Amino acid sequence: MFGSKEELYDHVEVHSDIERNKEIMDRKKESTKNRGQSPD
Repeated sequence: MFGSKEELYDHVEVHSDIERNKEIMDRKKESTKNRGQSPD
């Protein structure tokens, strides 16, 4: 699967970054909704 521990750690870090960004985007959408503005 992964050639080395370093590759595994790199993969995990990238994945967690994606998850974090998704969470931030979701929060932004929520706060936009709460202000009564359209998501667009």
